[in-house]
Amino acid sequence: METYTEKQDWWNTISDAEKESIELGISDADKGKLKPHSKARKIYEKWL
Repeated sequence: METYTEKQDWWNTISDAEKESIELGISDADKGKLKPHSKARKIYEKWL
């Protein structure tokens, strides 16, 4: 059985580009730069 200390944190397994993208998203959210889910669905509905 794995203990918490034996598990690897996923943050340490992703690329720098992925980390940068996540940090940019958090920064945008903090600044209120968000789109409602309904708007996102309209944009991407052809792929959903």
